[in-house]
Amino acid sequence: MTLREKAETRLAGDLVPGERVLDALLAFRTGGAAGIAGLAGAAGMALAARRGQAPQVPIATPARFVFSLTSHRVALFAVGGVFRAAPGKPLHSWPLDRLAWVSEPELRSGVAQALRGQIGVTGEGVLGYEFARLQVDDGRSLITRLARALKELETS
Repeated sequence: MTLREKAETRLAGDLVPGERVLDALLAFRTGGAAGIAGLAGAAGMALAARRGQAPQVPIATPARFVFSLTSHRVALFAVGGVFRAAPGKPLHSWPLDRLAWVSEPELRSGVAQALRGQIGVTGEGVLGYEFARLQVDDGRSLITRLARALKELETS
């Protein structure tokens, strides 16, 4: 069973009619404390931006979490599972219309290659995330899909 299918099972009772789980990946909180100065520039380099303000404070996440994208929202889960990662306890869930912007993801090269980015959540703060080396392409695809969904919301 894929992580997307596991997220779909985990969300089954909470999905609204017509909502589909599009993707789910294991993500990591960004390394180090960027501070407010580091967060402020991300909205300026947005891949997709909408109306609304995201306070320039980091949104707390555990070191590892499951990042899932549905047709209606972004949902984060604690990592569960004994041998393989699975969505555990729900951490955050934001409807797409609460997302103010999505930064252009940045590839961190070197031994610990990762795709790093941020998402501004209206009235809440900034979610920082990283997708590790083996999920860079899938992570870029997930974020591109999210940015496309936000652009579609803005034009409708």
